[in-house]
Amino acid sequence: MSGSESTEVQTSDDMHIDIDKLIRDGVLTRDEGRALEHSQQSDSGGAMRMEALPETRGTEDSEDKDSVKEAATKHKRHWVRCTRVCNQRCTFCLDSMNHDGTMINTDSLKAYIALGRKMGRERLILSGGEASVHPEYIELIRYGREVGYEWIQTVTNGMMFSYKNFAQRCADAGLNEATVSMHGHTAYLQDRLTGTPGAFVTGIKGMKNLIATGKVVVNVDVVINKQNYKHLPDIIEYYYNMSIREFDLLHIIPFGRGFDEHRHSLFFDLNDAVPYFRRAFEWSKKPGVYLWTNRLPVPYLEDFERLIQDPHKLTYEFDGGRHNFESYLKRGLKPDCWGERCDYCFLDGACRSTMFPYRNHLEARTFPLVQLDSQQAWPSTEAQWVFEAQEPKRVILTARDHADADRALEKVGFNEAPISLKLDKGSDLSQVSTLARVDRVVVSSIEDANRALVGKTRLGDDVEVEVLLDREIASWLLARPSTLKSWGSRLILALQDHQYLSGSRDTDPEPETLRKLARQGARLKNVPECVAGGKTEPHDHHLLHASMLDRAGHLDLDKYVHHYIEHEYYAKSLRCNRCDRSDSCGGLHINYLRNHGFSILRPLDEAGQELADAGSFEDITSVLKKATEAHDKRQRKEVIGKHTPDARVRVALGDLRLGGDA
Repeated sequence: MSGSESTEVQTSDDMHIDIDKLIRDGVLTRDEGRALEHSQQSDSGGAMRMEALPETRGTEDSEDKDSVKEAATKHKRHWVRCTRVCNQRCTFCLDSMNHDGTMINTDSLKAYIALGRKMGRERLILSGGEASVHPEYIELIRYGREVGYEWIQTVTNGMMFSYKNFAQRCADAGLNEATVSMHGHTAYLQDRLTGTPGAFVTGIKGMKNLIATGKVVVNVDVVINKQNYKHLPDIIEYYYNMSIREFDLLHIIPFGRGFDEHRHSLFFDLNDAVPYFRRAFEWSKKPGVYLWTNRLPVPYLEDFERLIQDPHKLTYEFDGGRHNFESYLKRGLKPDCWGERCDYCFLDGACRSTMFPYRNHLEARTFPLVQLDSQQAWPSTEAQWVFEAQEPKRVILTARDHADADRALEKVGFNEAPISLKLDKGSDLSQVSTLARVDRVVVSSIEDANRALVGKTRLGDDVEVEVLLDREIASWLLARPSTLKSWGSRLILALQDHQYLSGSRDTDPEPETLRKLARQGARLKNVPECVAGGKTEPHDHHLLHASMLDRAGHLDLDKYVHHYIEHEYYAKSLRCNRCDRSDSCGGLHINYLRNHGFSILRPLDEAGQELADAGSFEDITSVLKKATEAHDKRQRKEVIGKHTPDARVRVALGDLRLGGDA
């Protein structure tokens, strides 16, 4: 985005946005500008934290809390950086490289605030640096209210609000919420971590002043690090006693001042922190209390899976380093953060462990699975050439009906790879057996399953049926054991992936239902052997959908991230490292685990029987701690057991270094 011509995007009301000017004015970083160019922030609003919607607080039901959190992830936010200066010097600051001591021009800020409303944003979030030190901060709040934001929030260290009059004026201008960064419950801890004498006293006074206005919801951010993790339960209790009911727990990550200057004093072994985490997480069970976790490796949330951050947070994380990721996808240039940081990074699973292999498959033409819609509109001939150059082992074709599929199959090559065909619901299946190379039909409704399995439709003796499971279809199948038996190995029952927790909670079969289906002889897909109680079909990992390619035939970053969230974001328990199947099993989709918990995963021995001494979550973290202390890799392997961590749990185990001192 340089040169004589400005890069522009266009909103739905034909408003043109000059991205280069926003960058020149300091309103956006270059990565934020790229994110705006690609998505116009139409889904995320650029939000970096996802607090609960205040108007829905106070419920005691955990599922209601889940609904509140999911609604918060969908709330359209507009983040506005007001300054590039801060009145604290936090040891873990991620933004320190952007602090040049400047205030962003008020007119530019107002223009960007107004732009957010024109783009449909509902919540304005003022941030920095430290937003509250901007000389026109109160005017910016007032202006946000004037242009129609329904909720105005700020992220702050609270020091400016220690001036009672300032806090009251902000509230009167329209401030609704203040997220205050408080990383300790004592002056010693807060002042040391923020590098600012008096930070604790002024921060507490600021919070009390805001609460006293009766107009501002106050919540707390805590960056978890080596200095404060043992105090985390006490930190939450301290602020709970100040009437705070919402806490955002941010795990330290290997960027900014924290990694470059203070890694030895800030990074810690997650296994040491487990007992303190679990005591802190217990607060989430209190009525009206909301805990959020950010960037905390998900296996460390066993028994508290509802605290796993929404997978869509990954969208914002990738936006924050867009130039890095796009350079890799388009030119093969590894991100400038690549290297030792990867073992400490929450994005490792989506980045190094999955995005890197995806690009390698694309370049080598070795994607094992490709998916094509019959009506695919190619962005360019280059994209079509790259897609059709792949040499997959299977093709998934989505078509409207038999005739539509027949036309598409005339164009599909892929070295005669077999085809899984998914037709629109209610389509005639009677002629599927006449379609060349179609050896599997995919159905997703009881009506289509009935036609395919028990109706008069004749699919042919060599055609398999893959049924996409939901609760209704699962119950329908369990009521027909003779049908399951008659189809035998030709019937595959696939647990579906969902991009939101509500999708799993509202439609997925229970684990015991899956076991019952397996006991009837069904081949389950996307389900680990330990959950099914028998052999299963692998998930469709490493799948290239034609729509994921951009005009040049490269993987589009936004579409890749969306695909990862919905289809590749699988996880396992730390206990799974003791399983004989660990190297070949990816676990379960993150939203099924958020719904049902890691406890349904049970390590198996070589014979496929549950390990009698698999141990508890606390047991395995104790073992991992001993392994961390064994510096020799051979010793580590002996301590932890037969299997070393596979790629899908490396982000949790970090080769036994994640979060440990470098």
